[in-house]
Amino acid sequence: MPGQTNMVTCDTKGRIVAFDIQEGHGDLRQRILELGRYAQSQSMGTLPIQVFDREGAGAPFFSQLVPDKTPFITWEKNANQEQLITLQEADFTDSITVNNTPYKLLEQTKTYTYKPETVANTQATEHRFELRRVVMQNMRTNHRISVLCWDAALKLSLQDIALGMLSRWGKSENTFKHIQVRHPYHYHPGFCVSESKKQDIANPQIKVLERQITSTQQKLAKLYKEYSKAKPSQKQDGSERMNSLHKRLTDAIATEEANLKKQKDDKAKLPERIDVSGLADYKAFKTIDKEGKNLFDFVMTSVWNARRLMLDLLEDLYANDKDRVDLLYAIFNCQGWIRSDENWVVVRMEPLQQPSRRYAVTSQ
Repeated sequence: MPGQTNMVTCDTKGRIVAFDIQEGHGDLRQRILELGRYAQSQSMGTLPIQVFDREGAGAPFFSQLVPDKTPFITWEKNANQEQLITLQEADFTDSITVNNTPYKLLEQTKTYTYKPETVANTQATEHRFELRRVVMQNMRTNHRISVLCWDAALKLSLQDIALGMLSRWGKSENTFKHIQVRHPYHYHPGFCVSESKKQDIANPQIKVLERQITSTQQKLAKLYKEYSKAKPSQKQDGSERMNSLHKRLTDAIATEEANLKKQKDDKAKLPERIDVSGLADYKAFKTIDKEGKNLFDFVMTSVWNARRLMLDLLEDLYANDKDRVDLLYAIFNCQGWIRSDENWVVVRMEPLQQPSRRYAVTSQ
């Protein structure tokens, strides 16, 4: 059980724009909602679009984002691959190239209907909403995948939506992955602990019932298969023999179906989390003080974003994308000296050997 989770948000350039250290596993969905509300409170004009992975997908969460007026782009979770394959090639009328990979694009509309669980003495209202659905076909592999978007009337093009999703992961440098290569991202200065206000855990009985449900479903699948091959055996009077294979399978299926219904009903009645502070010999969960970690991450974020800015400055002077990061660190490791007076700060460095690298440094 991790003690803390660092929630990091970056822009399309890879610059960190926000981070939050949360206790335990953290709550990604709640963090996305908070950032959306914060953006609206700042009167930013054009709202930023939040791009996240499949962990945030699903009608319940989408039903929160749309009323909150939080624009988002995400992969469609559990998309029907057979349906994607049957889409006509001629309908993919738009295209985009990302990281030298061409894609063809097709837009559809997907309608969601979500009704929250009813609470005592209240009536839940059904929420019906529409999302933009963009199907992308990788022209190198012919693989198709779908993306969902709600753009809050920003009128994003298909290319904007595809680029937003494809820029999150892929061959481009990614903040979440590469920041740990150069910086001690997991370093935590000090581990002062205190008793946590959260003393609950996921209900273990739910996992027990989930295993029982899976086992029962497997039994039923086997019984259904045997039942499809069994033929009724009848007596002379036309009634079915009580000891026939068909009759035994019918009774077994009825029993297992009743068991499955009971198991699902029992699971639905259980609370998702339970408080364990009252257990005998209980050792309370501790929370780790994060003041020092926040300060460390703030400084590291500033360093990382300055690095990103310097890479942008090198972009027009050094064409090799894959080698630009190495060039920057080669500059950092150069021998030289710095002199300053009232008017100037003079930096002098040894020349780099490769002409293209030397040109990029001297031109800047």
